[in-house]
Amino acid sequence: MVTGSAFDDDDAAVQAVTLLRESGVREQDITVIAADRERAGLVAGDRAWLPFKRWRGPRALLARIRAIVLPGGRLPKQVRERYARALRSGQIVVIAAAGGQPPDTIAALFEQARGEAVDQWWQSPNYLFAPPELAGPF
Repeated sequence: MVTGSAFDDDDAAVQAVTLLRESGVREQDITVIAADRERAGLVAGDRAWLPFKRWRGPRALLARIRAIVLPGGRLPKQVRERYARALRSGQIVVIAAAGGQPPDTIAALFEQARGEAVDQWWQSPNYLFAPPELAGPF
């Protein structure tokens, strides 16, 4: 189960990531998405993950190429359905996997950080989060 939210400004997104980390959510369980990868990297810092970060091998390479060639190809369908409009309008999306914290707690932290469009859903394995060898036990 994952929980996501959109944020209008960088400070609110940084606050959300900080709140998640302080509440015990691991770095590998938080991902930051923005239309500009550099902006997402600045928000994430060393406290969160970026899509495709440290993924290796031919499947990861194919997924990266697909992300470049196809519009919206780098994001899973569930994320595109919920946050495509927010990303096009310049918002930052933070998604957290519910590992150590229940999804309701993560949603409350997003709302506390002034997040919009807070939503929870089942997410199949994908390149949003850390690769299995870095993610730890599930």
